[in-house]
Amino acid sequence: MSRMRRYLVMGSTACLALLSGCTSSPQGEQLTNAGRTMQGVGDARRISKAEWNAYRADEGYLHSIAKPDTRVRLNFADPAQYRFAVARLRLAGKTPENSPYLFQALEQRQKDHVSQGLAAGSFASEDPRGLAESAERKEMHLIEAANAGETTSEANDGAGVARSTFPGGSYYTYADANYTDASGNPLGELRYVEEYEGGKDLPIATSANLALTTQGRYRVSSYKVEDSVEGFKDSYIFSEFGAPAGITSTRPVFSQLLVYAPVDTVLNDNLISVCLNRTWTQDCDYDLTGTPQAIKLPLKGQMSLTSAHLFDAAKITQFKADTNMGTPTYDVGHLKLILTNAGGGCDVTDGNLIEARMNQFWRGATLSPDKKTFSWDLTGANAAFFDDGCRQVQNEVKLSLRIVLPVVASVGGQTYQSSVTLASPDPRFPRPDYTFKKITVTNSCLAAGTEIELAEGQVAPVESVKAGDRVRNPHKPSLTVMDTAVGTESVPMVRIRNAAGNSLLMTEMHPIQVMARGMVQARHLKTGDLVMTKAGPSKLVEVSREAYAGKVYNVKVGSDAEKLALGADQTVVYANGFVVGDGQIQAKYESIAMTQQNPNVLATLPSKWHRDYVMSVKRK
Repeated sequence: MSRMRRYLVMGSTACLALLSGCTSSPQGEQLTNAGRTMQGVGDARRISKAEWNAYRADEGYLHSIAKPDTRVRLNFADPAQYRFAVARLRLAGKTPENSPYLFQALEQRQKDHVSQGLAAGSFASEDPRGLAESAERKEMHLIEAANAGETTSEANDGAGVARSTFPGGSYYTYADANYTDASGNPLGELRYVEEYEGGKDLPIATSANLALTTQGRYRVSSYKVEDSVEGFKDSYIFSEFGAPAGITSTRPVFSQLLVYAPVDTVLNDNLISVCLNRTWTQDCDYDLTGTPQAIKLPLKGQMSLTSAHLFDAAKITQFKADTNMGTPTYDVGHLKLILTNAGGGCDVTDGNLIEARMNQFWRGATLSPDKKTFSWDLTGANAAFFDDGCRQVQNEVKLSLRIVLPVVASVGGQTYQSSVTLASPDPRFPRPDYTFKKITVTNSCLAAGTEIELAEGQVAPVESVKAGDRVRNPHKPSLTVMDTAVGTESVPMVRIRNAAGNSLLMTEMHPIQVMARGMVQARHLKTGDLVMTKAGPSKLVEVSREAYAGKVYNVKVGSDAEKLALGADQTVVYANGFVVGDGQIQAKYESIAMTQQNPNVLATLPSKWHRDYVMSVKRK
């Protein structure tokens, strides 16, 4: 084997760098601000030849008992599964010396599985959240992309991307991505990411040189370990694609994807605005106010084969039948929403998460008469419904759609399986086949009847305010109303009353100006807070929750020219005399609330992980 071939197969020497920038020798206080995320490259030289051979054998065993694209928790009472997990981490440079708590947690998990009497050849039981069926926002671990370059001009370039997300974040997450042929021969570097006090949205990408194998079937796999409020757990998933084992088949070539939904249909502002309980009059690409229990998104697009292949009609018919019954034992792709700021995600609502939840998608899939064009149409009444847990959110979400595409050669009839990935923009995702524009959801308002002060000094109920009206602003004589929203609220709203007797009812996410704290969401107000009103600072004497069945409304104020003369958080209005933020300020503080972190990692990280963190930062 040549030196170059050995390098590609075995991986390079460890290279662990902070995504936020490397330091040559972090010391003392530097360690507390050294960043939460580290990434690196695996290296087979970190284990002995005998251990490498055992790892390969254990990997083959694991794939013999697991199903493609079905995430599992490894059973550490099974010696092969435990050896595999330890070897995978050691390939990434993790050892009991530099990651003491990580290996202590692994050993404890092994003892727990042994005491539970788990049998070899099985996997660990599922937990009430994450892998189990639930309408809640879930922990997720998925193969987001797995291809052999069918949509690129590179002849021997394969790509794989894994992603992990946990609701509210985790104490520690390790996740990797590995690209091999179906026999386990490495075709690229095992790449990994570890994150402390993060875990809300963690992608990891790898690539492959397909010329390193004579096989035409490939595998992308991902292993992760994670510690959170729910305890220490692991997760494994893999996807296989290409030609069937032992068959030589030419790779298909696909045309560029054409996507008709979801797209930016209003304002051409490079933003797909999804309105949940609220509908913005001027900027609402998709109005979901009629679906109170779920997010509903339209999906429509198509792609064609430009090579001498046809889409495999028989296999696609099988996909439809098996996903309808909820019994596929093979990879049919995925359709998921990921809450990048809040953490966690949701599936389309049919089926069970440990099976493929793609019945909605495959019901809307069709082939052209010549079997050269594959289309999907989940629009109107057939639009995709996602689990309830993703509905009560505000801010950005990521849509991830991976479509498995079975094809057959026009001459000879050899079969082949590939996939394409459509995903929301992410600079850490190197090569999706199609990138949606940024998707946001909106959810904040004032109760009907709230009096908004207009520029001329009179007041008008918020429900009568319309785009083009002018409202009074404490920082500028008046501002133009650029957009209005109307909708409903399904959770109790916040009622405040000040010492002057003024009262206001608003949704829990609506921002109001507090003297000592700046803009504060209504859910964080408390009796005694000094809030800003038209008459000056005023103390709150009541903060309570109140069910509300009426309509709720919101406004966005300030033209681009008007906002040039304003400072931060000054697109405000007088609502029943209180200074409250508009929809733009609300979106800003919702994002801050979801993403704000203490720069001192050790101040919030549980002490059991402190030594692992310090050692990770010091490694090169």
